[in-house]
Amino acid sequence: MTAAEPLVSIITPSYNQAAYIEQTILSIREQDYPNIEHIVIDGGSTDGTQDILRRYEDRLAWVSEKDHGQTDAINKGFRKATGEIMAWLNSDDVYMPGAVRTVVGHFQQHPEDSFVYGDVMAVDEHETPYGLRSHIRQGDHGELVNGVNFIVQPGTFWRRRVWETMGELDQSLHYMMDYEYWMRVSADYPIRYLPVTLAKERMYPAAKTFKGAVPRMEEMEAVALRHGGNGIPYNYRAEAAANYGLRGLQRLRAGEWSAAKADFGQITRIRPPLLTFLRYFGAMTILGPESISSIWLRKSRKI
Repeated sequence: MTAAEPLVSIITPSYNQAAYIEQTILSIREQDYPNIEHIVIDGGSTDGTQDILRRYEDRLAWVSEKDHGQTDAINKGFRKATGEIMAWLNSDDVYMPGAVRTVVGHFQQHPEDSFVYGDVMAVDEHETPYGLRSHIRQGDHGELVNGVNFIVQPGTFWRRRVWETMGELDQSLHYMMDYEYWMRVSADYPIRYLPVTLAKERMYPAAKTFKGAVPRMEEMEAVALRHGGNGIPYNYRAEAAANYGLRGLQRLRAGEWSAAKADFGQITRIRPPLLTFLRYFGAMTILGPESISSIWLRKSRKI
């Protein structure tokens, strides 16, 4: 390869994702950019994932062993990575054709940029498209901390110097390790939005994002406070309040009066936008907590 084709390292953390990981691998393998280092860190899957990895090991490196979860796997992969440009792609997401070449071309034309992110298409477990994630746009550190996470992880790439200066993902975080990393990076580096669709993100009720409920909201608030924020970022307050309200109802039915009162009190503390909170709370109460995924997908209507 030439200096004009810098090595791009892509890490894929995986655990029992045989239903999707082959599509992830192929979306990288079929990129029209030749200089890609793909490293899969599998947590000891027992569902056939390892058989899939063996079929493609001519063009990817992989290890399968017990780890301490997704964040540990990603960090482990980046410790092995040697590329000048870095990214990670989860084992149920895929890149769009030409995504890597587009990003490399941007970095070559804009040496001042160190971290870029693009548009991401939302799809369900059957890859039915719902549209581009509507909240992705150019933003800054302050908006990340107090407003909304306008960066969607599968659409992110950065130069090696970012990883070397910012350090690894925070392994104590289960849900917000990417969001916290964007906050950390944006405090020291300019972040650049590319109006190009770079990836598809699979969003479905069983996805980790939608199973977090209150613990996910608590982790988000802790991360925002760590970076100087005022608590839960504004765009997530309705969802957070609905989660506390739903847990409060469950505790009330179980006779846990004090705990239920504490959860209902969180709604007042969070001060969510009322109409959005009522919509979320109503849907989650009637249809179940997983209905939040349907609400999010309906909001993905950028095009």
